Amino acid sequence: MPGLAESVGNLGRNRFVSSPTGPRHLLGVALLLATSFALFFSSPTARAQGRVETDARALQKKAMGEDYLATDFAYAQEKLEKAITMCGTAKCPPQLRSSLKRDLAVIQIGARADREEAIANFIEAIKIDSSAALDPDVKTKDLEQAFAEAKKRVATNATRSPGHSPQGDFTHAPVAAQQERTPIPVYAEYAGEEPIVKAKVRYRGFGMTEWKAAELQKIGENGWGAELPCADVLQGTTEYYLLGFNEDNDPVAIGGDRVNPYRVPIKKEKLAEPPHLPNAPPPTQCEDTGDCPPNFPGCVKASARAAADASKVEPVGKEGGEFCEDASECKSNQCVNARCVDYQRRMNKAPRIWVGVAGALDYSFVPSADDVCKLRTPGATPVNDANYYCTRSDGSDYPSRDPGMAAENDSIRLSREGGRDRIAPGGGTLGNIRVMLTVDWAINDNVLLGARLGLVLNNYPGSEAEVDGKRFAMPVHLEARATYVFGKDALAKKGFAPYVFGGAGLAQFETRMPVRVVEDPRAGTGRTERDVDAWRIAGPAFVAIGGGARYAVTPRFALMAGARVNLAFIHAFASSVAPEIGGQIGF
Repeated sequence: MPGLAESVGNLGRNRFVSSPTGPRHLLGVALLLATSFALFFSSPTARAQGRVETDARALQKKAMGEDYLATDFAYAQEKLEKAITMCGTAKCPPQLRSSLKRDLAVIQIGARADREEAIANFIEAIKIDSSAALDPDVKTKDLEQAFAEAKKRVATNATRSPGHSPQGDFTHAPVAAQQERTPIPVYAEYAGEEPIVKAKVRYRGFGMTEWKAAELQKIGENGWGAELPCADVLQGTTEYYLLGFNEDNDPVAIGGDRVNPYRVPIKKEKLAEPPHLPNAPPPTQCEDTGDCPPNFPGCVKASARAAADASKVEPVGKEGGEFCEDASECKSNQCVNARCVDYQRRMNKAPRIWVGVAGALDYSFVPSADDVCKLRTPGATPVNDANYYCTRSDGSDYPSRDPGMAAENDSIRLSREGGRDRIAPGGGTLGNIRVMLTVDWAINDNVLLGARLGLVLNNYPGSEAEVDGKRFAMPVHLEARATYVFGKDALAKKGFAPYVFGGAGLAQFETRMPVRVVEDPRAGTGRTERDVDAWRIAGPAFVAIGGGARYAVTPRFALMAGARVNLAFIHAFASSVAPEIGGQIGF
């Protein structure tokens, strides 16, 4: 830039020395200075915003020009949401931010997603740019109706900013406040022109990420009322809005909406004048369930009255398989691919039957013992009382029980005589390998009851323990199990969830420990030492507890990884721990 500054200085000096037209040259200098400063001090932020706008337009072009036309709605929505996040509230021109919101609503209508959410995005588009309009190339009847509804709500101030009273077709005043864990009474009178045969309230309590729905019951000639469930009334603020439906189950009336809902502050203390529905007593507070996990056995989730209130009215709406545009039209409050989900299927959201495979590797703990291979004479049973049996490297029993081989047993030197036929000290070592088929029945969206049936590998290869009645003969694992998966509707949705379990059954629990036996050379064996395996045989009855993490890749396929603790008893007591991994498919 020094050259530019020098040129400007020269122009100035020439002006005072020789120019007969001073003012005109002075204006030129001023313009040159302004241009120089503008170029030199051009804002990096402005340049960054230009890049953001370019990137956002590119994402919008791919979303609408490629993904939308190919009906890849999920990819299109992902790109538009990314562009909206990039633009924020001021990094892109209003017209671009408005068109992004408009296109997002177009995608949601095309994908038959939540119609109310699409209308809310149309409303935001109109509020950002009042001249917003549908793209003629993608215009459909459904889009025109949703866009017209958004314009109507904007025009009638139904979506004014928070702090103003929501407007609509219902005459309604929310209660001033409610105590926590106490049902919120909602009463409204319909003041619209088109007759309605059903009404709903869609609400969201403090901390809830999704809107829930509750049926409004007819009260009097024009009144509709209900109580929002106490379990969803938590300290903070509860929001809700109203919807009315005609005989065709189409939403034709509103009271507030998602953008500007009714709001009720929730208090910890008891209210002096508790609110209530017309001609009804004030609702009572539900029990405090503390941190009781959902569907956990033995936990009380609500008072008897609340449970009765929740079950006395069955939802109404379209049955499973009927055409729908919005979830609120369906009895199940769920609309997928333009069809209502069956109500009973919605009530039992998780697959009921889960089938899979699992594997575990035991790390067993064995006690110390003397004379683990030496046999009693007569009887040919082990001297030790810890249920150890020895085998050679080829898997045959050691010492041999053949009467003609009695000298082999006689040659084993006892521990007190300097022999090494002992496990000292005891400790831990790798034990059995378990490969199991798993079958579970989901009694609700958190609890599984089932069984494990499998093979036990890396086990005792001899036969004498079975002959002596000191071993479970079959190399199988039989287990009954109960599993609890933490989290609301944990078995019905994707993602991570911790779990705990308890089980009991029958299985082999056998652990190998290497032993060096000293043989007395006077027996004429020609050997002084022999390396053999001492097998600790425990079980077969056992109990197990454990836990871990479950990752649902989809609502019907999950991977599980955790650890288990086994306590085996009857022939001998043994404890072991084992990592356990597996997968499940739901039906």
